[in-house]
Amino acid sequence: MKVLGINHINIVLTEEQLAPQIDFYGQILGLTPGYRAPSTRNGAWLYSAHNDVALIHLSVIGTDTDVSGENHFHHIALTCADVDATLKVLTDKSIQYRLEQRNAPAMTQVFIIDPVGIRIELNFPEHSAQK
Repeated sequence: MKVLGINHINIVLTEEQLAPQIDFYGQILGLTPGYRAPSTRNGAWLYSAHNDVALIHLSVIGTDTDVSGENHFHHIALTCADVDATLKVLTDKSIQYRLEQRNAPAMTQVFIIDPVGIRIELNFPEHSAQK
């Protein structure tokens, strides 16, 4: 696998926290909401004016107890290349993964969890895995 860069970070929050978070990242960092892939949850994708990739994904997941304290950081996503080689390494190393195909935007996504429990989303734009 070849990691090309950080794709986004995901922050989980409550419905009440969503607008203040959007305002904060807009006023402080100049990020603006833009296209967001279809989802069953409310949220926002925040973009820099200098990049067409959403740097921060905000995802509404529940109540204050669901997203309190350090639990706001949900996962990191990396843009990658060579999905088939990645799946071989994960299989050879007996690392469990979840595979998803996306259409908007087109990509293969592989989800894994690191040894301390951090979720990692590996995005392979416009590629389909050979199962």
